[in-house]
Amino acid sequence: MITKIQNGTPSFQAARVNIFATADNHGNLMSIPRLLKTVENNAEKIFPKAGEKSTLNFAAFVGDWFINPSKRGFLTHPELSNGDIQNLALIKTIDMIRETVHSVAKKPIFFFKALYEAGNHCLDAGDGFLINVLKKDPMTSLVTNVNMEKSPALKKAMEESDNIVKSAVFEVPDDKKADLTHKVMFLGVNIPSMPFYCPGLLKGMEYLDSCEKKDSDLTEESLKGTIKAVKDEVEAFKKENPKGAVILLSHMGGRPSEIICKNVPQINHVFNGHDHENIQSNVGKTSINSLGKDNEMFKAVSLEFNDKGDLVKVSMTPYFPETTVADGLEKHPMQVFLQEFFSKDLEPLISLGELKGNDEKLISEKALTPELIASYLSKSGVVYKEDQDNILKFPHIKKMIEDAALKDFEESHMVEKGLTKLTYGNEIRYSNSYLMNYLTSAIKRVIREKIDPEIFTVGIQSSIIRSGLEDNANNLNVMKVFDGVSEDLSKLKIGKIKGEELAGLITENILANIKAPTRNTLIHWSDVQVNYSMISDIQAGNSMYKYSDAIRVRNPLTKQFEPIDLKQEYKMAIGEKYLVKNDIEWPGKIRDRFEPINKTYDELFRDYISGVGYKLFITPKTKEQRFL
Repeated sequence: MITKIQNGTPSFQAARVNIFATADNHGNLMSIPRLLKTVENNAEKIFPKAGEKSTLNFAAFVGDWFINPSKRGFLTHPELSNGDIQNLALIKTIDMIRETVHSVAKKPIFFFKALYEAGNHCLDAGDGFLINVLKKDPMTSLVTNVNMEKSPALKKAMEESDNIVKSAVFEVPDDKKADLTHKVMFLGVNIPSMPFYCPGLLKGMEYLDSCEKKDSDLTEESLKGTIKAVKDEVEAFKKENPKGAVILLSHMGGRPSEIICKNVPQINHVFNGHDHENIQSNVGKTSINSLGKDNEMFKAVSLEFNDKGDLVKVSMTPYFPETTVADGLEKHPMQVFLQEFFSKDLEPLISLGELKGNDEKLISEKALTPELIASYLSKSGVVYKEDQDNILKFPHIKKMIEDAALKDFEESHMVEKGLTKLTYGNEIRYSNSYLMNYLTSAIKRVIREKIDPEIFTVGIQSSIIRSGLEDNANNLNVMKVFDGVSEDLSKLKIGKIKGEELAGLITENILANIKAPTRNTLIHWSDVQVNYSMISDIQAGNSMYKYSDAIRVRNPLTKQFEPIDLKQEYKMAIGEKYLVKNDIEWPGKIRDRFEPINKTYDELFRDYISGVGYKLFITPKTKEQRFL
């Protein structure tokens, strides 16, 4: 699409600004080679006239390249954290895009600059990690809406490094008039709700408008500090450069970005992250382009000035790396690097298939039970327990019998063409999910077996899940599953609450989800069934039922869902990030009754999959409807 910024068509190009923009990579490193390949395949369109003195070329990263930086668990490089490896990949990505621009320019001297705007997940490990990255990486980092008076660590970093700035202005030489330069200013704003996303983790910096509000609750009034900071920078720039262009990198989502543009109409273009959408909108003459997520897309924008200094055209083209021809991808330098760097982590780890039955004792994702081995030996003619015990005393024979019993079990219970994948997608935030059913049941099982046999239900916020599971999944896939929450906030706590309290917090979560399904995400529960539609009807005044009537719990004897007993106590486990929240009612009511178990969701899930020999089975329980 082409957006006309001002009327008039130049007879020749006088100056140009080319921008490649991506957002919300979320540490999905293995998809980077295809993204880079797409850039290379389309380089002349993304960076036209890249080598001309009147052309500036930029790569803009609009937040959340990083996610959960302090997390560890790699097999090939166990000494490194998520953040270490994600940062290495960012530096290599910048270098490779620079080389691509160089190949288009075909000249030794050309202009290329990387720009970075932090996102909320970049601060999952606190501000210390991020500030260190911004100081040292080869990019200009934009921190327009940071409250400098309350950010001593960032302020000190800005004094030590020229890489971190509130805004950046670049001069674009005119191609014919030596005395004429065109100006472009870049700004960068992050969602200010850090006490909501990373409660208690920021020690040395704070954002303007810092608050615990959900995205859907942010208003013009609650963003007035950010709006003023952007407006002050833009007006000062426009006073000196009335024809200059203004580009905003915004990791705030579409609606807050629109609020800013409504109040600062001099912005020409917004690259928008955080909302994970592929949306283009306009506020007045300002074009806002959201950039999707997980390297599923990126956008390229070119700005053109004429010889009068006027910005006459802004053109935008979206690109979708999944459509890139794979030929030669296996030889791409980034692909080769990642394959070698993650050699052990890329080996198949998980076996996943579907089972016919749902016997809790035999088919409970624990294939190698004593009952299973005894059953196999009996079928093989070794009937008496004493004989079975004697055979199993020999380790090598025991291993052979276990393998044979497991194979027999799989062959007799596997669905011939059953599910081999538990899919992750945005829909887990607002609807029933086999993946979430499996994860809640798996975490509950390992807690029951190793920590507390009385646990009734486990709750998992869908926003902390970042990947699904499938047959032949590797360690990188497993590490991504519980990757959407800081390690500092991901430990579980256990406590007892009454049925009326459980119904209350579930209802509060559903009502918030109805208001903003993709941002106020569902909590999924083991052994609890929620009638989402009934709660929606009650809220709309279309039903005479009570909210608690929409909550049913599993009877441990019959395995069927029954109405929740409002007076009964239920022992539940949930992550610390939920319990520390102050923006919603129920965490504050119950948090004092919960004790930590010093295990994260990720650690518990790894305990689970290792305990079942990395052989996972989808049962009818996995496929039940827990949200109706």
